[in-house]
Amino acid sequence: MVTRLLSNLSQHIELSMSTTYILGAGASRHAGYPFAKSMGRELFDWMKSAQSCHFDFAESARILEAQYGIDIETVMNGMQRAIRRRASGYSLIANCHKPAFVEALRQWFCEIHQRDQSDAYEQFANEVVRPGDCIVSFNYDISLDSKLHHAGKWEVGDGYGFSVDGLAQGSLVKLLKLHGSINWFAILFGGVTNGPFTIGSDGAFGRRPALSDADLAALGYTDVVDPRFPRGGAAAVLPLILPTNRKQFFYQTNLGKEWASFWNNLWRQARKAVSEAKLIVVCGYGLYPIDRRGCNLLLKGKCSGEIEICCGGDSDRILAELVSHGRRARIAHETRFENWVASRSPSHAADASSATRAR
Repeated sequence: MVTRLLSNLSQHIELSMSTTYILGAGASRHAGYPFAKSMGRELFDWMKSAQSCHFDFAESARILEAQYGIDIETVMNGMQRAIRRRASGYSLIANCHKPAFVEALRQWFCEIHQRDQSDAYEQFANEVVRPGDCIVSFNYDISLDSKLHHAGKWEVGDGYGFSVDGLAQGSLVKLLKLHGSINWFAILFGGVTNGPFTIGSDGAFGRRPALSDADLAALGYTDVVDPRFPRGGAAAVLPLILPTNRKQFFYQTNLGKEWASFWNNLWRQARKAVSEAKLIVVCGYGLYPIDRRGCNLLLKGKCSGEIEICCGGDSDRILAELVSHGRRARIAHETRFENWVASRSPSHAADASSATRAR
């Protein structure tokens, strides 16, 4: 009884001292992923030499680059605008070049993940993140996801902030991916590809993302399948919130707006994590106006915790913005994610203590 009470007390203390981490592209740069400013150029370069069974990546890259340039925000805004206004050639963009661009982004990020060079994520997962913490990520990659799982702190069945029936649960930390993830699929009509069927209360895209066998394996789950992922193939879209001026957190269908409740639920959890955290650490997130909803997480609403900024050359600008909105904020001693992680790990503290005693 005493042991159980002490364990419960220890867990309560940990939860009451929880930290919320806000991660942007700068946090994943050490693992080989691109910054937003170079993503378009690097992706086009990759597409020009990559092969696909379903898309002509090279042709789509050449056409999109010639029409919109290499800045990814300009490319995505240009495609979105052409489709919305039904400009000349919009159907080719909507049905060919945009899907090719998005699928290429997914495959490129999967390829980067396979190189497994995310040492700072591994140290972050093993030595820095504690039970009760929440990680709010604007990154699409799954490198951190897999490291958290291998550290025994995260399970795919509930770690993303939604339940995946039939898969392992019991996450000690949450990983809320507010712009989506490359291993999420929105399956059309539940995977039915022919014959009569009825659209139920789950709508055309279901209520949550489905995860493929290969993507589960990439996270470290072998011989495990998501019952909602169709075995024989099906039409699907990638629920990624792309860097456009008009971000759309829903699918507009003949049945109305779908997945709005899914995205709103993730954002509610993120707001709660920010409002209740004793410490909020912003790592590699630019706080740029194009991401208005993301900025509002930190600039509006309740936020009584102190904010630590680890955002490289953007740190001073972000500090000024937060302070102007009445937040308590400071710049971290280390402003690159991998250096900040190293400085926060227990092994670093032990080394520093040993060096002090040696003097």
